[in-house]
Amino acid sequence: MTKALSVQLELALRSLAALVVALVTIVFTLPALAHASLLSAQPADGSVLAEAPTELVLTFNEPVSPLAVLLVGLDGASSPLDTVSAIGNALRIALPPDQAAGTHVISWRAISADGHPIAGTTSFSLGAASAEPAAAGVVPLHTEVTALLWVTRIILYVGIFFGAGGAAFRVLSPVIPEPARRLSRVSAVAGMGAALLIIGLQGLDILGLGIGDMLQGNVWTVGVVSVYGQTSVVALGALVAALVALGVKSDGFGKSMGIVAIVLVGLAVTLSGHASAAQPQWLMKPALFFHVVAIAWWVGALYPLILLLRADRRLATPALLNFSRAIPFAVAPLVVSGLVLAVVQLGMPGPAWLTGYGAILAAKLVALAALFAIASWNRWALTTPAAAGDAGAIRRMRRAIMGEIFLILIIVCLVSGWRFTPPPRALALEQPATMELSLAEGDLVAAIRMVPARVGPVDFTIGFSTANGAVVSPKAVRVSLTPTGSDLAPTTRSAEDDGAGHWSAADVPLLLPGAWTLEVEVRVSDFELVRLNGEISVTP
Repeated sequence: MTKALSVQLELALRSLAALVVALVTIVFTLPALAHASLLSAQPADGSVLAEAPTELVLTFNEPVSPLAVLLVGLDGASSPLDTVSAIGNALRIALPPDQAAGTHVISWRAISADGHPIAGTTSFSLGAASAEPAAAGVVPLHTEVTALLWVTRIILYVGIFFGAGGAAFRVLSPVIPEPARRLSRVSAVAGMGAALLIIGLQGLDILGLGIGDMLQGNVWTVGVVSVYGQTSVVALGALVAALVALGVKSDGFGKSMGIVAIVLVGLAVTLSGHASAAQPQWLMKPALFFHVVAIAWWVGALYPLILLLRADRRLATPALLNFSRAIPFAVAPLVVSGLVLAVVQLGMPGPAWLTGYGAILAAKLVALAALFAIASWNRWALTTPAAAGDAGAIRRMRRAIMGEIFLILIIVCLVSGWRFTPPPRALALEQPATMELSLAEGDLVAAIRMVPARVGPVDFTIGFSTANGAVVSPKAVRVSLTPTGSDLAPTTRSAEDDGAGHWSAADVPLLLPGAWTLEVEVRVSDFELVRLNGEISVTP
């Protein structure tokens, strides 16, 4: 490797390191985000009941599997609830029959279909709420595990792109320069180490444990059977195939193993993640497969091409021409599959594109636009003169390919962040049918149901009771909503008595996503007016 190329690589790696440090800082400071969300609980969170319920039903926006459920008693002691069944998008948790009066807290932890853990608590009271409810023993989400998962995923991506992708370069050229072969081997070995670590870290993430619990046997058992564990196992197979392809002398066998490696890379990525779990599966999994295979093949060819262009032109020309002829067949499926994935995850352009997931996509699209521009310049302006031996064209192409490598590393860092950012597809389902909350003021309790909790017309249904569960029948009810931090005037509607003990306000327009202040004005009697206040969240 020449001094000039070494300097360019050093500058690129320094810039990449700065980006990694910045993103790791963000990961440590942001709360962990799961991709399954609780829609409702029955009994509703915070409700006051006259009779003990036999079960708690938690409904989510997608199927989940239970990991642990604890009942925290009035004395703060917790006991496991083992009779839990997952039916559709709901968890049905059997409750013990001997429930004392006061507030009971249920702490739960589950894992969604795309492999992301989610935890929370819900509570209800019998007769009346306890003066000081017991603290829930929720297992914390450890930020150091989250950050290490992000870093190891970057290393795994580098391993499969430069390792398996580098091995697939044998399809284009029987000659792989020794420095490129060495880089691919180092990348593959690093990726294998990262894949193994991801299994353990995923086990920690699922169980809600810290890095100090890494050596517990159940951590690795849980990690390897998770969908991310399955991805890691298949990725290990891809990297082993890549090492074989890079090590054998037989050109035909080497090409075959290179193809096996890159196909396994595509299969590995389709086994986990929010895109792999999205519907329709018949469209999303093939789109994800072709997207990853195309980018891995492209990335793996870049560094060998740089070195060949610095060596004998007679060695570089066949590989360069083969790459130039093949690159449209990689870019086309890359673009089409990328559009499919973006539309399914984000929906059509609108407010959902302004979420954290959309911000990462926007940054990726900017990097991709620059990448495609450089690739087009190489393909249409530089390939022919470089193949003919034009020294200036060869020099410019080497620099352009270095720029491609740097942009791809940035893209790898960005897409690794999607592991921790719910797609708008999931956010739009967080509260699709029902949002339930309970407000209290003095002895009056309001159980409120909001359908749907999204921008647009919303229906409110409200039931009233005393703190000990006795039904209250108001004379009049009015609902008022004001967007938090906005200068908009409140939206106010009078509720109507449905004759069955509930008050309804239909088609209340909520025009902005985000937090809203809710006020329920209750005319309990001719001489008593009670106002209950709370906050709701409205999704785009």
